[in-house]
Amino acid sequence: MILNYLKNNNTIESWKAKDIAEGLSISSRTVSGSLRKLANDGFVEKIGKDPVIYILTNKGKNIIID
Repeated sequence: MILNYLKNNNTIESWKAKDIAEGLSISSRTVSGSLRKLANDGFVEKIGKDPVIYILTNKGKNIIID
């Protein structure tokens, strides 16, 4: 769901977990955990620490989601 949201809102290049959570109407904690997994799998890249920003990698941009 999060990866699909990022792909469909590609006019924004970088994301904070809080912004994604608000856009999907789910908790920031849920989004943060999912983003951590997506980063470990190479779909997003974590940049910075305060605030933590995420960007889609080429792998994330090119994945086909049914």
